[in-house]
Amino acid sequence: MKTVGLKLPMPHSKIQELIFRFCFLQPETREVWVACGTKFGKTMSGTGGMSAFFHVMKFGIIRHVAPIYSQSKIGMRYCEKILPSKPFYKSNKSEHTITPIDPKRSNRFEFWHGQNPEDLEGEAVYRYLLDEAAKMKRQVYDSAVTTMTKTRGKLAATSTPRGKNWFFAKCQDARERQNWCLKKGKVPTHIFIHAPTSANPFIPRESIQEAKKSLPDRLFRQFYEAEFTDSGNIFNFRPCIFGKELSFDSAENQLWLDETQINCQVVIGADWGKTEDYTVFTAFDIVRRKMIGFMRFRFVDYLTAVTNLVWFSKNYDDVLEVSHDKTGIGNVIDDLMSHTNLPYEGVVFTNREKSKWVNNLMIAFERGIIKIPNWYEMIVELESYEVVVSDVGNFKYSAASGFHDDIVSSMLLGWNCLEQNTDTVLDVITLDQLKDINLEEINIAAPKENFKSWKAK
Repeated sequence: MKTVGLKLPMPHSKIQELIFRFCFLQPETREVWVACGTKFGKTMSGTGGMSAFFHVMKFGIIRHVAPIYSQSKIGMRYCEKILPSKPFYKSNKSEHTITPIDPKRSNRFEFWHGQNPEDLEGEAVYRYLLDEAAKMKRQVYDSAVTTMTKTRGKLAATSTPRGKNWFFAKCQDARERQNWCLKKGKVPTHIFIHAPTSANPFIPRESIQEAKKSLPDRLFRQFYEAEFTDSGNIFNFRPCIFGKELSFDSAENQLWLDETQINCQVVIGADWGKTEDYTVFTAFDIVRRKMIGFMRFRFVDYLTAVTNLVWFSKNYDDVLEVSHDKTGIGNVIDDLMSHTNLPYEGVVFTNREKSKWVNNLMIAFERGIIKIPNWYEMIVELESYEVVVSDVGNFKYSAASGFHDDIVSSMLLGWNCLEQNTDTVLDVITLDQLKDINLEEINIAAPKENFKSWKAK
């Protein structure tokens, strides 16, 4: 079969060229650890080096591993653009592989996710790329290493830092090994590369400066300067947790009320579940700046959800305002709420407003002026909440893929409402179905559910 050359993307900087070379073309190198700023080009750097090696190998397996399935598909698309298509290579979308058509070659390029690390164990592998390694468990690395014992393969891990976790420890170890080898005049077997966003000449300097003004210093240093900060989460919330961990019989329907705080002035944030999402209500004492109750459920229609909100609100003597998210719903919830006695305001989550509210909640956690209960589902959402930077430098805050952010959204609504009021001390109804409801006949009465089984133990 006719041979064909491979045209790799031109490295945008000396640092990216180093990643290409050290990851897969330097024979002495065993592991490369790269701490990257956002938009540096870490996925392209890794897939470029992997594709170059795959094109020259005759047999064996190499693997690209991403945190979740949808991200592994991104890596596969990058490699498909770099490698020539038929009659040289073919992609198998169902098996997530790229293989050569040449019968004399028996190599295979596999694309995995790291959600089940033990699945990586078994077949011998010659190369690994752990893309966004800091978002994966340490076991992904451990399982990958076991498959390279016989092949003496290479591993590269690229990621934006996320606090001082296992990825930080491996980067530190690689840096120390690298420095020791250089002092002894030896070729390093372990490499550490620092790749801040500013190393990519195609990122406008103005965008970086704007990010520096907009983000808290801790997050700017993490996302743009690729530094390892003490907390890698968007919200540095753990010092603000109070009480013992709450326990529930179910993760589906949950209710907690601080019975000692029912006489205070309260604001409530309400985020409505749509299809698979949860509906979440969070209540805040505006004087103590403390979450004193929540309710979480799903798979009910909007009318039932509003009825539940009325019941939840009646547990407090003085509800100043209910702030609810009407993004994508229009006036449907407002129309239902008008049949209650609740003081409410519907809010549309624009990206600009959401960014502002996230920053305000971040500041509240940083200053320790907010108190939140020890609620497992809330902690998971706060830890998985992330910021994605668009190609033009805009921030988008949301849950990481595979996670929910309904509790966080409810908290954003509630906390913003608190700040505004501080000076004053699966049976889902579709929008088309809601149009047919006669609102004059709606009676927001007592709910059928007594919620006893929902309560925290």
